[in-house]
Amino acid sequence: MSKFSYEIKAGKGINTIIFGCKRELLKRTLGEPTEKEIYNATEEEDYQTEDWHYDELETSFSFDEEDGWRLTTIATSSPEATIKGKKLIGLSVDEALAQTEGMDLGDNQLEDFSDEGENQKLISFLDTGINLWFEDDVLSEIQWAVLWSDEDTPEWP
Repeated sequence: MSKFSYEIKAGKGINTIIFGCKRELLKRTLGEPTEKEIYNATEEEDYQTEDWHYDELETSFSFDEEDGWRLTTIATSSPEATIKGKKLIGLSVDEALAQTEGMDLGDNQLEDFSDEGENQKLISFLDTGINLWFEDDVLSEIQWAVLWSDEDTPEWP
């Protein structure tokens, strides 16, 4: 594959990989993943999610059984990842909020998931399906997903 572009496309995907694609297409595009992981998405749901991890890209792709094993979520910890041309990985919560302010990502909400010994926060931009995960107040992962017209209907790009 030619040089991988880490420009995050909200609601669409990354590089030439578009939400809604099947596992076979991702495999043809990127090759065999470093690791595959299958799990139940939530305790209440009985459908499964399969994550494909590509260590060399520092990026994971999630396929949901409920959506016909189509790509629904991407997550990256690569410092090369950009949103609207700006690199965010490694920034503090305040720095990331300042950088995203003029990006038209929609309103955000900050949640604190910290417990004993772990300092974890999440900034969610619900309108654009982007989540910024922070560990010890440093942005460690960007996660984004297909957009939904309602809770059962994905808006495939």
